[in-house]
Amino acid sequence: MGMRCVLRFALLASLASLPLRASAEEACPRAGTLGVSRTVEIDTTGGPGFGMEHYKAYDFLQDKEVVLTFDDGPQKYATESVLKALADECVKATFFSIGKMALGYPAIIRDVAKAGHTVGTHTWSHKAIGKLKTFEEGKDEIERGVSAVHRAVGAPIAPFFRFPTLVDTKEAVAYLGKRNIAMFSTDIDSVDYRHQTVDHLVKSLMAKLDKRGKGILLMHDIHKRTAQALPIILAQLKAKGYKIVHMTAKAPVVTLAEYDQAIEKEAKGLPEVGAERPMSSIVKTVGGTAPENEAPSSSPTDAESEPEGLPPPLDAHPSSSAATEIGEPSSHEAHTDAATNAAQPSTVPAPGTADSSASSAIESSGSATVATGTATHSPVATVAADHTAKSAAAAVPATPPATTPQKPHKSLMERAKETWKLWFGD
Repeated sequence: MGMRCVLRFALLASLASLPLRASAEEACPRAGTLGVSRTVEIDTTGGPGFGMEHYKAYDFLQDKEVVLTFDDGPQKYATESVLKALADECVKATFFSIGKMALGYPAIIRDVAKAGHTVGTHTWSHKAIGKLKTFEEGKDEIERGVSAVHRAVGAPIAPFFRFPTLVDTKEAVAYLGKRNIAMFSTDIDSVDYRHQTVDHLVKSLMAKLDKRGKGILLMHDIHKRTAQALPIILAQLKAKGYKIVHMTAKAPVVTLAEYDQAIEKEAKGLPEVGAERPMSSIVKTVGGTAPENEAPSSSPTDAESEPEGLPPPLDAHPSSSAATEIGEPSSHEAHTDAATNAAQPSTVPAPGTADSSASSAIESSGSATVATGTATHSPVATVAADHTAKSAAAAVPATPPATTPQKPHKSLMERAKETWKLWFGD
């Protein structure tokens, strides 16, 4: 018994220092992670277009540079797993959110923004603008999407827009130009909406990237196979020496008051950002067994500890109506508008708008002509570079790892339980 007490005391003493160590380990950038090598600021004045599949003016990426983008979310479990994979490698991405999806899962899209990712928009309900009867319908899709995502996030979002099915129209391009909203196509489409194995998805995407050497990658954070493949994709990007570029906006998008008011009908009283009460303070189990996600206490130790691992397995949770998969169709043809069945949400009061006026970022050596006119400057400026990412990338092996998912990072409590079991048994 004496030795057992000594060991127990030693265990508790060692655990006392773990939160500080875990905190240090979790801070980004971390040695050995993929990280962000460069952050660029986009001046969206005039609505510049990016992505060489459709817009040829601004190819701002250097060899081996990659921009990660995700469409159609947020989605329960899938987006959460995508965020976990990105956080594990200290990388940032751009999310083009659908208005209805954002209002259906406001907590998740807020987590996207809080994690430092860029949030853009992808219309209100993913209708193909080119197939609508009038452009007024297309304008409504664009603006309702902007106002809805802005409300759901409860903070400024980027004036970044991606057309559903990647098909634009002259009227829409001209309108976005007047609204100072940048348009994003893609360089490499993962076609992750197609039925395929995770292994095939990884191999196909990496083959395209290796052939082109760089690019804006298009994925969807609503598909479970994408969430499962992402840790492997990030591992291979790191092993092959690719660098992540994070896109930010010089100024936030300015919403239109009439659409902010229209979104009020869709917003069922979501509390204002910062005024939310945690679920455990509102709903408490008083009879029966409390679920695992109901916090038993709010002690400093619990508050400082890291989250308990990954979200529940994707296959164990059937999709809700808001969770219907709505990826880009083959050959970019329009597809069933599953987003119109999104769950009726509750959303936040409209935050104030911000001035979107911005001057040119940097002068280019020549000029480029786009659909909205002739540009005499580049709208892209590098605002930050992470030199630690280069040294970290050089330290990784040149050969790609086996295409198996990396083990999830174990939480403080999981490590403590394993240590206790090792020393004292069950």
